[in-house]
Amino acid sequence: MNQENNDKQKEDCPLCETTREAVNTLNINKDSEIKNKKSSYKIKTIFLGLVIILAVVGGYKTISKPPLMSPITEDISIQGQTINTSGKISPQINALAPNFVSEDVYGNKLALNNFQGERPVLLVFWATWCGYCAKELPDLKIFTKRYQGLIQVIAVDSGETRQTVKEYIREKDINFLVLLDEQRKIWNQYLVRGTPTHFLIDKEGKIIAMRPGLASSADLEIMLSMISFE
Repeated sequence: MNQENNDKQKEDCPLCETTREAVNTLNINKDSEIKNKKSSYKIKTIFLGLVIILAVVGGYKTISKPPLMSPITEDISIQGQTINTSGKISPQINALAPNFVSEDVYGNKLALNNFQGERPVLLVFWATWCGYCAKELPDLKIFTKRYQGLIQVIAVDSGETRQTVKEYIREKDINFLVLLDEQRKIWNQYLVRGTPTHFLIDKEGKIIAMRPGLASSADLEIMLSMISFE
């Protein structure tokens, strides 16, 4: 009897089945929408991850890229002092090295071109507070001792007092020539961006190589191999 009543209700309610189908369709659409949202979320997550990876890699390359000795068009600040370098062009390979006159810690005056025609010069811009300078110091001392008489090693100390440099030379038993550049005039001549920075100059006074940053013993040997001693 109940079944007959139910069948009768269905006949009297022709929209019931249609409503049921509509509900099923809504459920299917809802499931599809959820799946689409999940898929969209996964795509967004993957895209965001790729963006982060590219940003990190790009940042690493920017940070790890060594500084170049190139034209500088803005001022730079070293140890709290601003050096005006606007419009100046840095020294170039095969160009004459800018000459300068300076003093050592004992007051002896020396010009760079004193060595012209006599021997090559390894010019290193350097400072007692420079961690990388301290790190390369043992190799630089060995290099100086090994090639004494063949090449002149000159360190130009930037922005420090005579007494500070003198005490450091004594403490570290430095065996190469150190010249003073308290006002950073020589630094400005060579448009140095940081310490240490190396310039290899042949006996004709021309710049053969420029190397910013830390130089190992192998790096110094490679630089030396660029010089002709004939």
